[in-house]
Amino acid sequence: NNNDDLPMKGKVAVVTGAAGGIGSELVKVIHSLGGTVIAMDRDEQGLITLEQSLLCDNNAAAANDDDDTFIKLVTHHEDLNSVSASANDIKARFPTIDLLINNAGLGYVQDLTPGDTRMISRHGKDLAFTVNYLSHFLLTEKLLPCLEDAETKGRIVHVTSTFHWQVDGSEIAPRLESSSSSPGGEDPLVHRSNPKEQSSKHIARSYANTKLAQLWHSRSIRVQNCGSVCACPTWAATGIAGEGAARDFLHKYAFAVEHCGPGLTSTINAMLRTEDELGDALNDGRSFVANCRMLDYIGGKDVWFTPSPWRDQLSGVVAAVLLFGQKFTHDEFIIQQTSPESFEDGEMRERFYQWSLKEVQPWL
Repeated sequence: NNNDDLPMKGKVAVVTGAAGGIGSELVKVIHSLGGTVIAMDRDEQGLITLEQSLLCDNNAAAANDDDDTFIKLVTHHEDLNSVSASANDIKARFPTIDLLINNAGLGYVQDLTPGDTRMISRHGKDLAFTVNYLSHFLLTEKLLPCLEDAETKGRIVHVTSTFHWQVDGSEIAPRLESSSSSPGGEDPLVHRSNPKEQSSKHIARSYANTKLAQLWHSRSIRVQNCGSVCACPTWAATGIAGEGAARDFLHKYAFAVEHCGPGLTSTINAMLRTEDELGDALNDGRSFVANCRMLDYIGGKDVWFTPSPWRDQLSGVVAAVLLFGQKFTHDEFIIQQTSPESFEDGEMRERFYQWSLKEVQPWL
């Protein structure tokens, strides 16, 4: 709008995973720019703490002169009933939404073994796939009419990851077998919770598979008045790898997210840049918004990462290189190509979209 000091005044943004890490910092940025924020997270105390921090922020207080610019919604993304209820609450209060940031996510810690009940969602499916992908697919479908009705074009931002290079899409593709010949029916392998039906590397590939699923989702959204874009924060200093030593390690070596740190810049760019600036990262393009050029310096990666028995090991090496080298190749705004599997097979993406739509149909 025309107010340069408060560019998001009058705008409504929904942020998932808002109680900590990247999500809480995004909430602070949007709120300080004058926006109204609907913060979704399962951590009720974390949301209360975030609300208190906003009230103590003089800049935010000056930007928002009423009490309705921060709304907290306790939402359990492992439970699609909870996600649907929160979406219905949002639609009842806000007929139009300008921005949806699909940020909530988790990764499996090293001590988990196949079949562990900690990896099962409220509906008996894989937890990470439900939280990172399917819950956001449902939320997006339910809020799309509100995003399309925005005065200016609505935008969906998916916080994804360079880790998607680890996988080739075969484990998120819907199965072709009928339910009579396959216990899991059409369910992608990554969605299944029974170890006998999962890939032998289910745990190690879980996070990467969910991030590729987000890219496929973003590139399958085709509506007139709403754009979709993916952003990669690279290694960010959050608690996604676990607490204690793991968190301390990331806080030492990864990008900071506090105070608009470099771990936040890619998502902020995805939120606020014009469509012309986003270019190939928008909708069904071949890129996402990044904050580190390290991957650009790895020549021949399209060939190296083609399906092979070495792909998992190579991905681990690249992840380590990124962690220790990203600070030397940080840039404020980068449009970076994603893996060939993320954009080449449009037919497979459409099958996956239709399967996802069918899977969440009871809540639409």
